[in-house]
Amino acid sequence: MLKQDGTLCSFSPCIEQVQRSCETLRSDFTDIWTFEMLLNVYEIRERKMDHSKVNDGNSTTCPPRKRRQPSSEASVGDNASSPTVMAWPSAET
Repeated sequence: MLKQDGTLCSFSPCIEQVQRSCETLRSDFTDIWTFEMLLNVYEIRERKMDHSKVNDGNSTTCPPRKRRQPSSEASVGDNASSPTVMAWPSAET
């Protein structure tokens, strides 16, 4: 038995099953909500990037981004080619 004023969560694989569930629940439940949940797969890779090359703002390959300035204790040459973790959406959803 469900608790009065409680919450029921149901996961259904197809819209037809969602419709049937909602029709059945309407007789005894209020505030029925339906949400679509999609799994987004991201490809994550660690790559070495040459930070010494500065983007002049005219390139369309990479939008400008804010970066944390290296600490004054580290020399400029130490951070010229460091590994960077990059993530982008996969072709599949």
